[in-house]
Amino acid sequence: MDVLSDILSKVKLSSVIYFKSDFSDPWGMDIPKGPFAQFHLITKGQCVLKTEAASFPLFTGDIVVFPFGASHWLANHEKSKLYSGQEVVQSVLSGKSLFEGEMLSTTLVCGHFEFDRNIGHPFINELPELIHITNNEVKQFSWLKSITNLVIEEAEKEKSGSNVIVNKLGEILFIHTLRALIEKNREKTGFIAAIQDERISKVLKEIHARPQNNWQLEKLAQIAGMSRTSFINKFKALIGDTPFNYLTQWRLLQAKELLAESNLSVGEVGEQVGYQSEAAFNRVFKKNVEQTPLKFRQKVLVRNPS
Repeated sequence: MDVLSDILSKVKLSSVIYFKSDFSDPWGMDIPKGPFAQFHLITKGQCVLKTEAASFPLFTGDIVVFPFGASHWLANHEKSKLYSGQEVVQSVLSGKSLFEGEMLSTTLVCGHFEFDRNIGHPFINELPELIHITNNEVKQFSWLKSITNLVIEEAEKEKSGSNVIVNKLGEILFIHTLRALIEKNREKTGFIAAIQDERISKVLKEIHARPQNNWQLEKLAQIAGMSRTSFINKFKALIGDTPFNYLTQWRLLQAKELLAESNLSVGEVGEQVGYQSEAAFNRVFKKNVEQTPLKFRQKVLVRNPS
């Protein structure tokens, strides 16, 4: 499995698509800060997007995603009256859109993605407040264009199973949007830059694939094809942490998943993620998670009883 897939498998991604709807002038909707990653796909026409930091136009084919649910508004004009996003969604779903009329200006697909923002992985932490993929960029990535077309097509249908299909397509759209973000990344540091670095990405793949290995710096440097010192410096410059600290955090993410979803004993979980004794696993887990593995498992079971 590739590094991005590994990370996304830990965040429990899901999506909900609210509607595909035609809006006539004048129209405007205000979306407050919330717990979900809101997204909008402009399928026809254009509009204005306003955030706390900027205001700019969106055109047919553009995709915008707010990974951390930042507040924003969309409208046909900066001076248009704004209705709450919840009110707009309810009106569309009831069949009586607030923005019906003869002056059709914009068609939107709107929805949200849900994922665990608190897993503590640098890729999630480094996501921008706003991801904007322009229509020209969508065209450059044929795979993104294909899934966009499928989402639009399925959102128009009212056939059996359409809601399930379009929501699953929404998840794929989010993944493809992240892939496009990676592809167009021009930053020289950060986790995305690390994924793109041929040498460091090899090491990340090995760590992700075999966290239980007794990894040594010399072996990781050998995989990268670098000297020990150069490897450490390059890894830390890109990711902002040492290789062993990253390995520890990845092991703990794996351990949390096993504690929450398997019947393995604490000692067996520790062994699967690379700790030779239950005592060592307990010590590292408590130091980083601030509770023992057993206490973590008990809390998960209380929140999610079977």
